[in-house]
Amino acid sequence: MIPVRLHAALDALSVAGLVLGPRAAGWPRNLSGPLAAAGAFVAAYSLATRYGEGSSGVLSLGEHRALDAMQGAGFCAAALNRRLPLEARVAMGGYGAFSLLAAALTDPGPEVRQVGRQLPLPQGAVRRRPGPGRTWQVAPGVHYLRLGIVNVAFLGEVGAGDRGWTLVDAGLPGSAGAIRRAAEALFGPGARPARILLTHGHFDHVGALETLAEVWDAPVLAHAAERPHLDGSRDYPPGDPSVGGGLMARAAPFYPTGPADVGARLSDLPADGTVPGLSGWRWIATPGHAPGHVSLWRAADRVLLAGDAVVTVRQEEAYAVARQRLELHGPPAYFTPDWEEARASARRLAALAPEVLLSGHGVPLGGPALRAGLGRLAREFDRIARPRGSRYDLHPDLR
Repeated sequence: MIPVRLHAALDALSVAGLVLGPRAAGWPRNLSGPLAAAGAFVAAYSLATRYGEGSSGVLSLGEHRALDAMQGAGFCAAALNRRLPLEARVAMGGYGAFSLLAAALTDPGPEVRQVGRQLPLPQGAVRRRPGPGRTWQVAPGVHYLRLGIVNVAFLGEVGAGDRGWTLVDAGLPGSAGAIRRAAEALFGPGARPARILLTHGHFDHVGALETLAEVWDAPVLAHAAERPHLDGSRDYPPGDPSVGGGLMARAAPFYPTGPADVGARLSDLPADGTVPGLSGWRWIATPGHAPGHVSLWRAADRVLLAGDAVVTVRQEEAYAVARQRLELHGPPAYFTPDWEEARASARRLAALAPEVLLSGHGVPLGGPALRAGLGRLAREFDRIARPRGSRYDLHPDLR
């Protein structure tokens, strides 16, 4: 078998041979041009390949080998063209055979069990009704706004007025205007939150944070373990496309991982689980997806805001996200580095037996179907939600 590192070196030699070889041999432009284009193609998909578990890229080694095989077959077919010079036909046939052998003989490495569709739930499990503006009501005093791929939540009674409510998470970059309009529809013109509470600091949950915190002059609360990602100190680990599941996962290496910075506005959540100013609510540590990830729990009516500890859509697949196709799902796999903690967090939430669940992605769910699905997800987490053989599963030191 060909080691992966040797395959990467052979790819570099192939690019050089395809781009420079025909010119050195003095072949006409109608031959050297297409071969140089083929070399550029090899370079492009080689640069996009994850050759090792610690590397990034949108293509797996298996997908790279498939492209090698397709290219090899194409060159072998072109070598049968009798209108080409014999020298060119021999060279193209030889390169085609070389590509096919490289594809067949390269060590495929450890197999990754990628994420897929997890626990579909019936439409009757959805728990929401239209609220003011573009919001949806989930429970008394709990509304949410969908912002493309992510949700933000508003805690407070309609008409609560200035400083009478709490924003949970801050959406995507560029969403500050939509969040402010929804807040005014819910709580009144110019109504500012008493606080912005974060489940965690990934880019799709803090995109408008700095803008909103400044415009509203609002304090920001988060778990102490998230502080480095909110005070400008530390990046998150890069997204992991090896988890599979769809286009959202493939694009993971390109998602922002840099920290937000809200400076002196940032405070740590109290260690006792209370949320300052939010009577009846407690925060629950649910790490795994992020080191300081928290969920919010209102025991009086068993309402759970899970953040990304569990979600209700297959977040790895763009089509499922666009359609909001309903299912109970583990945390978004491409941004989850610690699967042991993620499993413990899912079990912690299942033990609450919530009546209603609003997650950071997908529609809110409730009732017996939710509790049954959450219990099964917790019991069978490794089989259902965990992408075995992925980068962080094999190499926790890369977190």
